[in-house]
Amino acid sequence: MGSLWGSTCECRNCEFWFSSHHSHGSYRADPPMGGYFYVVCAHCATEHMVPTRGARGPADGERMELCAMSTEQGQVRLQGSGEYLEFYELADAATWSDLFTLATTACPACCEQGVLKVELHAGDACPRCKQMALSCDRMS
Repeated sequence: MGSLWGSTCECRNCEFWFSSHHSHGSYRADPPMGGYFYVVCAHCATEHMVPTRGARGPADGERMELCAMSTEQGQVRLQGSGEYLEFYELADAATWSDLFTLATTACPACCEQGVLKVELHAGDACPRCKQMALSCDRMS
């Protein structure tokens, strides 16, 4: 299965950057969260923050809302989208992506279904410029 430590991917053409890991120990947020990760839309390149209840990642069966994020006076504010991902611990999952309901969840920004990504890979087309292949490094 893919590493929960994730990887960082970037496009050298348009400076797109994405990190596919779960962060534990949230910073000051409203509402409070245990942890979070990001989802990116491969169609429109919009990034969404996904808060989790647990600091170590989502729990089996956890339903998580995709959120827009803003910072106001050092406080992170989340705006729910009404679109939810679900996470399931599957013994036969080959990647981190296989544990989420990505194929059936629409992007809140462009409404396309099946285009959300929790991880990107070296050689994937850049979601923003669509002209360059991404280069990625594993996080440790």
